[in-house]
Amino acid sequence: MLGENLQKARLAQKLTQEEVAKELYFSRQAISRWESNKTEPNFETLIALAELYESDLSAFAQGIEPQKRKKHINLFAGFGLVFFNFVLGFWLIITTALILLALYAIILALFLAPFIMIFAVATHNPHITFGNANGATGFDWWYWLVAIIACSLMVLVSPLIWRFTKLLYFWLIKYLKFNLKSVYN
Repeated sequence: MLGENLQKARLAQKLTQEEVAKELYFSRQAISRWESNKTEPNFETLIALAELYESDLSAFAQGIEPQKRKKHINLFAGFGLVFFNFVLGFWLIITTALILLALYAIILALFLAPFIMIFAVATHNPHITFGNANGATGFDWWYWLVAIIACSLMVLVSPLIWRFTKLLYFWLIKYLKFNLKSVYN
């Protein structure tokens, strides 16, 4: 369709293929290939043709149906990505997940520290029996201070670790989409 539209626009201006070729510094054969739909001019050339034919680009595009781009699977890239992702990516993801799991376990322990101490004091009271064991004594004041500081530290650090987790998840998804796009394009 584009070729027919180019030919109609050229004939409407009463120009020959040689004149168009000379004006745009192309060969006459190039103009002929465009008009016979064997090849297509690039966008800059289409703009120059529109100026030469005193037309606009939409006139060239009339009746042209957009073509759906076919997707192809690149098996070589797929094999490389599977190999690379298994050798490096899989173990990197597992290591990162384990580190994050350890961080969340530490955060939980820091949060529970004062409550564990309260439980320990309550169960170490000689007047309270827990699990058939009588309690002994409470903790010193500095144990309480450490537990409260640890809990406060957890409150301050946990949002940063949560943001870090979301950032890692975002980059993992982006990486996986890139892999999919490079294999299936």
